[in-house]
Amino acid sequence: MTCYIANHEKASRVLAKKEMRLLHAIKNDYAQEKVIKAAEQVWEAKLKVFKAQFSAKSVLPAHAYKPDAEAQSWQAVPVEELIEAYKKEI
Repeated sequence: MTCYIANHEKASRVLAKKEMRLLHAIKNDYAQEKVIKAAEQVWEAKLKVFKAQFSAKSVLPAHAYKPDAEAQSWQAVPVEELIEAYKKEI
């Protein structure tokens, strides 16, 4: 058997990995540039999760994806606000 992982599961795993990297960078007082880069990666991974969830639920191809209200609100979140939200988790 192959070890195929559906795209929506893979996207969720990548998001979790990026979140852990961001938390690690915040906890260990990495340079601000590295923390910002990690937060941007979390932001991008979350958007990919929205797209993957659309693909999993819809019969339409992935390129037909139009962001819903939740995805649009996530796109509007500034990186600094994202960093502050993850600082509260520590």
